Amino acid sequence: MLNLSHPTVDIAITCSNFEESLDFYHNKLGFEIVLDIEIPDVLSQDVGLAPTGFRQVRLKAGDTLIKLMDIKSPPPAPTDEFAAGVRWLTFFVVDIHKAVEDLKQNGVKFLSEPISAPDAVGVVCAKDPDGILIELVQI
Repeated sequence: MLNLSHPTVDIAITCSNFEESLDFYHNKLGFEIVLDIEIPDVLSQDVGLAPTGFRQVRLKAGDTLIKLMDIKSPPPAPTDEFAAGVRWLTFFVVDIHKAVEDLKQNGVKFLSEPISAPDAVGVVCAKDPDGILIELVQI
């Protein structure tokens, strides 16, 4: 079992269009940029992160850090089809209806209106520029 030294989880997203992704997570969702760094080729290649060095922008979402990768020759956006891998990120909100209203004003497009679920007052999803579902949940 892992003995974690910190409660923060970092999630890295390889962006097909970095500027669109940064706009979505920073300007539309409102996550604060906490670090903007260059990862050198040697580190990237030796550790197996990517084929070349890249820029990484970290945004704070609660106790989670979302790391956006800006790399030369980024891979294409994934298809909309259901596939293996990370499919969605869940963010717990205080008031789902207010969150949806606020985010719509920022240009976020939702797949539906909030609906109730067996374990939640409301659930609603949007998609980031690469098709990752952004799930908002009010418990």
